[in-house]
Amino acid sequence: MSFEAISLIVLIAVFAIGAFKKNPLHIGILAMGVAFFLGKAAGLKDVAIMGFFPTTLFVRVFGILFFFAIAQANGAIELLAKKIIAKTGKNAKLMPFFIFYTGVILGSIGINSLAGMAILSGIGISLAVASGTDALLYGLAGGYGIACGCYSPINEYCVNITTACETAGLEVNLMSIYIFCLVAFSISFLVIYLLLGGYKAKGTVDAAIVANLPEFTRGQVISLIGIVAVIAVVVLLKWDIGWAGMIVAIACILLGACKCGDALKKVSLPSLILICGVGLLVNLVSELGGFTLLSSMLASIMSTHTVAPLMCLTSSVVSLFTISRLVVLTLVPTLPGILEAIPTASVALAVAATCAGAFASSIGPLSSNGALIMTNLGMQLGEETAEKSFTRLLVMGIVGGLVVALCCFVASMLGIFG
Repeated sequence: MSFEAISLIVLIAVFAIGAFKKNPLHIGILAMGVAFFLGKAAGLKDVAIMGFFPTTLFVRVFGILFFFAIAQANGAIELLAKKIIAKTGKNAKLMPFFIFYTGVILGSIGINSLAGMAILSGIGISLAVASGTDALLYGLAGGYGIACGCYSPINEYCVNITTACETAGLEVNLMSIYIFCLVAFSISFLVIYLLLGGYKAKGTVDAAIVANLPEFTRGQVISLIGIVAVIAVVVLLKWDIGWAGMIVAIACILLGACKCGDALKKVSLPSLILICGVGLLVNLVSELGGFTLLSSMLASIMSTHTVAPLMCLTSSVVSLFTISRLVVLTLVPTLPGILEAIPTASVALAVAATCAGAFASSIGPLSSNGALIMTNLGMQLGEETAEKSFTRLLVMGIVGGLVVALCCFVASMLGIFG
């Protein structure tokens, strides 16, 4: 068996374990350990194996996570979410859309996906309980909105997209991906809303959770201004998002937005190890030719207009069982080989479709994002009710992936991405 095939099988095996072992620290460390033995088997020296560690990715992710940890630690994020929802209206039929687009706004200004989903899906479920409406729909609305907003160029999630594209030698336009996902996820959520019967809701939502909210504290105001500052230095000064987040975070802490220790506690070490551990393995597998082999396998079943939807579906299927950012880091490197075999396919759309699929189905209960929705359901409605929602949530995850893939097909047929 060739080393290309061995490296690919090893990568798939690590992800398969990750599908059953949901602790992200475990799969990150596992990936590092596997990368070491795979590298040694390939005849590489220890130092050479360490050279595959994604240092740039680490700096980018840590910098932006550290910054947004301040707004999370001082409560600015949760209060902002409640204030937005409180101002948008109380119509029970429309509230899921208000929650969804609140999530889009929060994700767009850079909120971490897991933190945002945990907060907003919890708020959505609380609103549903208070108004006697579908808790699953309301909780899902918040999580799916956050997922959509995470494609914003200033969200740390896009660091994974940028790094994966740089590794693959592909140009990436984050703004075009963001706009495409805004449209595709909005359509997808509308379908989910209709399937779950959101239009049947009656009355208004009158919940204490969004009533009599306090004013922002000085520290919270500083952290929210910091978000504007991060956007400004990234857009106007062209700073790297990681350095921008770190520098503005330092300024916010010095101005009293939050204690440094409190912010550091909110930076997820498991997430960092997960991203960098898998990044190390992915870089090594790429060097050994594993992605070249996978590219040829995928290209054999694709044509000009099916590259985007099939890559989106592949991304969505994998995302049902694992963490979405891992899907981006793994599948984007397969695109150069596919595009070389099918040169008439749109490069920009192929990248956008692969990335969009990674979050399109992430509300499924077996993914890390969907698991947060299940956790909030269990905490507020009891484990029995949460278990009864498992199948419905899984079906909605599948529907989300299918609808976004269909949007990719339509975009390909219309030549939207050129």
